[in-house]
Amino acid sequence: MRRRAARDRTDTTEKQLPPWESDSLSSLLKDAQFNERASSLNLPDVYSLLTQIDSTFKSVAAAIANDNRDELLVPRFLLVRVRSAFLAAVRLSMGGQAFEAMLVLRAAIEQAWYGLHIARDPRPPQRSTTWLKRHNGPAAKQKCKEEFTISNVRRTHETLDPAGAKMLHKLYEITIDYGAHPNERGILASMQRKEAADTVTYQVGILNPQPLLVAVTLKTAIEIAIGVLKVAQLILPQQLKVAGLDMTIQQLIREGCRTFPPSRQA
Repeated sequence: MRRRAARDRTDTTEKQLPPWESDSLSSLLKDAQFNERASSLNLPDVYSLLTQIDSTFKSVAAAIANDNRDELLVPRFLLVRVRSAFLAAVRLSMGGQAFEAMLVLRAAIEQAWYGLHIARDPRPPQRSTTWLKRHNGPAAKQKCKEEFTISNVRRTHETLDPAGAKMLHKLYEITIDYGAHPNERGILASMQRKEAADTVTYQVGILNPQPLLVAVTLKTAIEIAIGVLKVAQLILPQQLKVAGLDMTIQQLIREGCRTFPPSRQA
């Protein structure tokens, strides 16, 4: 699978883009871009780990690019979408939209689970056909819904890697608590309370680039990325092993523990 290369931005013949306008949308986009860059500078160790994870996703794509098995075509598509979801969540987090990042991280987990569920089909290509024909009518849509429930696709993971599935399910629930569903923790995390005289004001922010909130959200993104990379190992184990990615993923786990040391409880 190839993607069209972006135009070289160093091309001197390309016209410079005009500055953002002064409307509210343009201002938000400009501020989000500023926050993204500021977050990378405020959290250099975290950003370094993010770049390593993205490089690993690219290596996974390269390792599986030449696999010609029809039954793994859809899982390969989904693995690309997993990387895309991770990158989107990173942009949202660093831009100051931690709440919205959780929606995308939930999608990353679901895409990985769908891919694994299809890859481990005992009677291929039944599951991939069901997925591809989802919109072939009401009966086909219902069949797809029943096949790809979260409990079903998660159970496939549990049969292959109980510990990994347990951790990824825990992270899945975290995304729901903090933004993938409109629950109180996610809403309140981006809210500010201000008191003045007899007035109390609550502000629900759209961009909230607090370093701690950004760091916590990126920590979740990193843990999910490592979890779905381990799912990729279950989908195409031989290809990733030959490419040395088993060791790379283990190194990412060590780097994650170094960047975010586990809390010690008495």
